Amino acid sequence: MTAHPSDNFLYQTESVRQPINWPLAGASLKSAFSDQAVKRHTRLADLTGQAEHMRECARRGHQSQLANALDRLLHAIQRERISPSEDFSRIDRLIRHVDRIIQNDVSMMEHGSVPLALLLSEHEPSEVLLDALNRYGYISRTLHPEIVNNDQLKSFAEQAELIIVISNGEESASLVRTPLEALGDFIKNRFSLLISSQDSFSYRAAAVKMGMTHFLTEPLDINRLNSILQSSRILDDEKKPIQVLMIDDMITAGVYWGKHFQQQNIIFRFESKPEQAYRSAIEIVPDIILLDLYMPEIDGVDLAKIFREHPLLHDVPILFMSTEEDDRCRMEAKMQGGDDFLNKTIPIDDLLKLVRYRALRYRQSSAEKRSDSLTGLMNHNAIKDLIDAEIDRANRQDQNLTVALLDIDHFKKVNDVYGHQAGDIVIRKLSNLLNTRLRRYDGVGRYGGEEFMIVLPNTDETTAAHLINRLRIHFGQTSVAIGDNQSILCTFSAGIASFPRHSDMSSLIEAADQNLYIAKKNGRNRVACDQFERNR
Repeated sequence: MTAHPSDNFLYQTESVRQPINWPLAGASLKSAFSDQAVKRHTRLADLTGQAEHMRECARRGHQSQLANALDRLLHAIQRERISPSEDFSRIDRLIRHVDRIIQNDVSMMEHGSVPLALLLSEHEPSEVLLDALNRYGYISRTLHPEIVNNDQLKSFAEQAELIIVISNGEESASLVRTPLEALGDFIKNRFSLLISSQDSFSYRAAAVKMGMTHFLTEPLDINRLNSILQSSRILDDEKKPIQVLMIDDMITAGVYWGKHFQQQNIIFRFESKPEQAYRSAIEIVPDIILLDLYMPEIDGVDLAKIFREHPLLHDVPILFMSTEEDDRCRMEAKMQGGDDFLNKTIPIDDLLKLVRYRALRYRQSSAEKRSDSLTGLMNHNAIKDLIDAEIDRANRQDQNLTVALLDIDHFKKVNDVYGHQAGDIVIRKLSNLLNTRLRRYDGVGRYGGEEFMIVLPNTDETTAAHLINRLRIHFGQTSVAIGDNQSILCTFSAGIASFPRHSDMSSLIEAADQNLYIAKKNGRNRVACDQFERNR
């Protein structure tokens, strides 16, 4: 009998007769660690015993991600016994990591609708990858492809919306494909990604032959990773269907095509008048424009030029549709602003596939242009655009809106003493914290340098201040590993402002900036807003 993925972390395998309550086990592990009344060597002994038992259960249940995390915890405990440190920061971090894996597993069990990302890897995936998956709403499950049998592998793949294969680059490209051949159509019919420590033509060719959607190399480009994960959710997200604008002087064309598009989770708008089409395009900013080449008031080429001159429409794909057979006319049309030329007799299934493909590529490209290359967060312009849009939404729906401007304290000193690479690590550490601790619909952007902007819809100033203060405390207590067995502690200051007290984007950002200045002036490592100031 094939097990459901969630069965593995409640009952393990048949060889384990007693069920293990993973949340209780995780809570017990944290309790043993935090009990400072117990002598040091006793705490370490208790941690060892519990972690060993949990690791054995995880291994029997083929929970490689959890087993690997527990194995790392046991190594850290052993190192602490041999060479005591001033604090237990590394053990604390690993226990929190174990707890996060357990909570993810429980969430997947309780909420079957949560999308599953299946990771096929011999080793535990990087925290960068796991944090990114968490940000985009995935529950991750890591399996060793050569340990689990084919039936188990297929069972997990059937439940997964995203399949990620991680190769350490030591094996040949042909061997990467071998354990995955059993998945066959599962990989080809899912959004999939091959991550390799080796970048070569043979590996890229292996990814294509396996049917993988994308290929990435280590160390991961977080900007590229985020855009891939974002696009993986686009076509499955009912809240954000593809928007198609069709322009044709023949109204019957709109009736015919609209009937087919609206059956495919596509928002279809049809316009027969060029001026109204222009206004509609600016209003909705479609993912793709289907444009008739010959119209009585203005031809499609000239209308495409008008579209291209507007900043909102500059990159939107434009597909000309016509019965024109002359190759020279087709080429001229594409050179004047069109992305492709389609015959109006194209089968509906082919047009739907092409529209989806073009829309996906456009959204990927747009996401990359609006992302910060170091952190994968929204960049300066993107986060400002979001603030503007959320002010409009808050105004229409009579809701609160709060923004927070964060700045890493003494960041120049970090760069001067430890180097710019260490500074980049600190920035990424804070960005990962913000990515994983905020709601999916909250906005997080790198506003510039070591500054971050957070947008919190439907959140009042006091609630936002408490939230940012908790993040401040957590960040300040978490050591940042900067290489060569060296760690540092960093803090941030924050200024908060809210709508409708500040009614437009400029005044909202300016107020947050003024409060950030107050937080810095009063000693740093604190949160300031119009109502009060919070520090340690």
